[in-house]
Amino acid sequence: MTEVFKVSYVVRGSDHPGAIVNVDERPGVGDRVDLGGRVFTVLEVFELIPPRGEFHFLHVTLQTEPAK
Repeated sequence: MTEVFKVSYVVRGSDHPGAIVNVDERPGVGDRVDLGGRVFTVLEVFELIPPRGEFHFLHVTLQTEPAK
């Protein structure tokens, strides 16, 4: 059974609308996420509800990557 993570991404302090995305690996704090060509850092990860079979439902708060 392959796990699928349905992730609700919310970007803190930004005009980015966020996204709901299915991913194959659970995001972790400090990970970098590319949403529409913009890169963000994961600040926190919370399970929204208990897993349903192979589906996991997560809320992830992101922060904008500093400009280089």
